[in-house]
Amino acid sequence: MLFSDKKIALIIGHPGHELRLYKFVELYKPRVYVITDGSGNTGHSRMYNTINIIEQLGAEVSTIAGYFSDKEIYRIILEQDFTSASRLLNDMMKDLISFSPDIIVGDALEGFSPTHDLCRYIISKLTTELTQKHHVKIDGYDFLLDGMMTKEDSNSAIGIELSDQDFLRKYKAAEAYQELAYEMKVAIDKFGEAAFKTEYIRPVLNNASNPVWSDIPFYEKYGMEKIKAGVYKEAITYQHHMKPFLEWINQYSFDY
Repeated sequence: MLFSDKKIALIIGHPGHELRLYKFVELYKPRVYVITDGSGNTGHSRMYNTINIIEQLGAEVSTIAGYFSDKEIYRIILEQDFTSASRLLNDMMKDLISFSPDIIVGDALEGFSPTHDLCRYIISKLTTELTQKHHVKIDGYDFLLDGMMTKEDSNSAIGIELSDQDFLRKYKAAEAYQELAYEMKVAIDKFGEAAFKTEYIRPVLNNASNPVWSDIPFYEKYGMEKIKAGVYKEAITYQHHMKPFLEWINQYSFDY
């Protein structure tokens, strides 16, 4: 197997993202880090589902598992609460130093969810710190959550083909994941089963995390709609919230 002799860290923004790399997790048994608990507006963590999947696939959950609630991470971004964010960065770094991964795989920068993008900013910073300060060579990869691979992406990406049996097990795991079952059905209806029968990870060159948007990110549009509907009082934007957070992360000095 391609990475059979490598130690792999999988860093994801929300529980449930591991389903996109179901076979990858089964093959390579990464140590999994989850930034939020996936509770959304309900206040109910969905980490238990993710822990069950990870353990059933023979992988391990790190000390960073549902570190913040979804409401907390949104508050942290809106209020630019760098103190809380620094705790996460330091705790993740301590665990990664102890684990000493050869490869870090995580959420892609898509402009779909601020938590997903923040996850990518954090991965970039952690990888840079480990490379420069601890002289550890780490290969970085990402994977898409909102979209599907383009032809250009898939040419440079590494793909894992799922057998019909593998796909069925993956589908049943998603079906049993009550909070995500509907999302999975919608995604398959939109993209077809074939899109989920190959799991792609893409190399991230120079651990890049600086976005170049051709349009405003989806999360801004969505947030503005929620404000108009009276659901949100304030929406996260790239310019006023995510960009300052990215700049802070890039300049951050670890305390560990």
